[in-house]
Amino acid sequence: MPVEGPSVAMLAYAGAGSFDYITVNEIFGVDYSYRFGSWYRTRTCAIEAGQIELDGGVTVSAPYGLAEAEAADLLVVPGWTREHEVPPRPLLATLRRAHRRGARIMSICTGAFILGHAGLLDHRHVTTHWATAPLLASLFPAATVDPRALFIDDRGVLTAAGMSAGMDLALHVVRGDYGADAATALARRLVLAGYRSGGQAQFVDSPLSPDPGDPLPELLDWMRGHLDQRWSLRSLGERVHMSPRTLARHFHRLTGMSAHQWLTRERVLAAQRMLEAGDEPIGRIATRTGIGSTANLRHTFRRELGISPQAYRARFRARRTLAATSDR
Repeated sequence: MPVEGPSVAMLAYAGAGSFDYITVNEIFGVDYSYRFGSWYRTRTCAIEAGQIELDGGVTVSAPYGLAEAEAADLLVVPGWTREHEVPPRPLLATLRRAHRRGARIMSICTGAFILGHAGLLDHRHVTTHWATAPLLASLFPAATVDPRALFIDDRGVLTAAGMSAGMDLALHVVRGDYGADAATALARRLVLAGYRSGGQAQFVDSPLSPDPGDPLPELLDWMRGHLDQRWSLRSLGERVHMSPRTLARHFHRLTGMSAHQWLTRERVLAAQRMLEAGDEPIGRIATRTGIGSTANLRHTFRRELGISPQAYRARFRARRTLAATSDR
């Protein structure tokens, strides 16, 4: 019998974003335990159990009420299509109580407005769809709203920019709960990018794809294969015949981040995979990924993931043991 994973409450309410709900439910609501040993226990919850009509005329069945949602490990809040209205008070109270208990709260697109009315955005970095970001910032001035980010995870409050960014955020959750390899495998199955580069700016005023003949995608692939090496913008620029200044500008245009930020992310992802895969010494992993030393790896993991490399490995070793036990 598969090991039970974290519990998820998909919140349904009249007029909620149907695409938000359906796409994220494809990740949390489909049973992938046959592939990963365990998976999420997902329930659709509403203020009153029954048939709930989302936007676009899509109707979902919500067999569970808010008591079930309040007890979940993760609550998913799809878009709120009436941004100027205060959401139902029972829904806000459920979110507050669940958050106080330690549950993660995840909003998609304009679902961030519900979190704002619940007081969960205060003193956090958050995002929402770029078109409604100014309104979110004006309604909830205690929040720091970043209209450029695809998603933000700030101390248990997770916000996604738009509908497809909700799937990016869901994969981020999977990556934290089940590991980088599981998130990559699931993204491949769903024909998704495992980790989309860039932010919302690429959808506002920049092309979706690099220009034909752009050498940067090939350079990024080369860098992924040589993470243990040390580079400078000058040495990288020489590979693609660009000055350091031009390379930095093109790098940010393509990835939405600096070369240093991108490289740190790729090295952390590589270290995650190595920690999940076996018992290779921590120092060796630090060297192979270019992070350098055990101390540097420990510092980088705590900064980027909020956990030590040893604790990260222990988490996945325990999960493998439980999965193996459940298969007997």
